[in-house]
Amino acid sequence: MESRIEYALSLLSGEPLGAIRALDSQTLMKVDEIRLRISRPVSLTIDGEDILTDAIASPEDIEHTFKEAFSYSLHSYSKELAQGCVTTRGGNRVGVCGTAVISPETGAVDTVKCISSLNIRIAREAVGCAEDIAAECFGGGLSGLVVIGPPMSGKTTVLRDLCRILGNRCRISLIDELNEISASHRGIPQNGIGRFTDVFSGYPKKSGIETAVRVMSPRAILVDEIGSESDAEAILYALHSGVFPVTAVHAADIADARRKPAIDRLFSEGAFKNAVVLDRKRRRTVTRLV
Repeated sequence: MESRIEYALSLLSGEPLGAIRALDSQTLMKVDEIRLRISRPVSLTIDGEDILTDAIASPEDIEHTFKEAFSYSLHSYSKELAQGCVTTRGGNRVGVCGTAVISPETGAVDTVKCISSLNIRIAREAVGCAEDIAAECFGGGLSGLVVIGPPMSGKTTVLRDLCRILGNRCRISLIDELNEISASHRGIPQNGIGRFTDVFSGYPKKSGIETAVRVMSPRAILVDEIGSESDAEAILYALHSGVFPVTAVHAADIADARRKPAIDRLFSEGAFKNAVVLDRKRRRTVTRLV
């Protein structure tokens, strides 16, 4: 964990770097996010609370961190920039906020300019945090599982550990569209993902799932944060191919999740045997669905 903090600090300069270097080691190790907003105070997220520092992020500080995050090669990371984030050394993720440049052909974000805010999210690999979930949900064999929770409730952390656990037992395919599970840097996973795990990094969920089922014959697929109809179609394609889905949904609880038509369809068609609901205090409740 200490090295991941150091990797995050290596992206900073000027007042932001000085302010965070001045923190005592115990506080520093609790930092989850470092947010830089142009010409405004740097803020830290610690234990879910946002804390302002006295440091002001200058335009030069923003530019320095932005270029460091993208390894001074925006062309090489054009897709990541369009998606709004990039994974850096150690698995830390840098989110980008600015002015979108929209493609006239597709209507999608082509790139981002005039960067105004950056969010460095410190990667945390909580090894063992999902052992109890795996024991309860997969003790009798593989089955579909959905992890439900609001932002900052630990969904990705739980999925990351489930990937490690399941990937040490059987063939699984990880569809890591935003590179948050494996945290691959230059093709090498920075997190423990299991010995039998194949990583589809950067693939859109639908094409990643369909490709994995077709060419890697996994026993399970693991994919983060689904919600669209195309996501549901791909999950059902895997399920009907005999591949169990392990995934997450952004919602407060099961009822909230089922308000999304695509997710309700997955529940109705029996895609998941169990659901794990998390809250912002990282408490978890396992519910048997079928």
